[in-house]
Amino acid sequence: MNSKLCRVLPWASALLLSSVLFFTACDISGSDDVVRQVSLNIAGAYTNDSGIPENQSGNRVTLLSIQQRGDQLSAVDNQGGNYSGSIGRADENLATFTLNGATSAGESVTLTGTVVVEGTSASLTGTWIEPSLRSSARASATVSGQVTPSGTPTPTSAPPQQVISQPNTAPTPARSI
Repeated sequence: MNSKLCRVLPWASALLLSSVLFFTACDISGSDDVVRQVSLNIAGAYTNDSGIPENQSGNRVTLLSIQQRGDQLSAVDNQGGNYSGSIGRADENLATFTLNGATSAGESVTLTGTVVVEGTSASLTGTWIEPSLRSSARASATVSGQVTPSGTPTPTSAPPQQVISQPNTAPTPARSI
């Protein structure tokens, strides 16, 4: 009986230990919890009075208010439609993005493209994709532009330093008393 217990006990202990480690050491959460920091801020109220997409189902979208948290995007249009997505790549003044939502007619839509930031002006150019149609999209917004990542110092200009020349005097040797 002892030999049987000696063979089963290590396996049972290993199974119990691995189960405990699996459930306590693994963070089982969605990929939406990961936020990548990017150096460009594209948040703003993007407008195009003619319609952001040239063609679409449902009521015309003329305003898309985009919020940004790191590389994560959320947006609301002037029809009350909600979108979510992310920034794919961000360089000095250009970011690629994708937003997913629905039109006021209930059609799913993906808006994908680029945002170019020059100072505080941003231009969105992309493609509006619904199941039955595809259209170009354009809009502009005022944004805050580049973001300085936390921990990165911002360069400042130091005031000019005044240099004062003094006559060259040799040190006096110490005297002993």
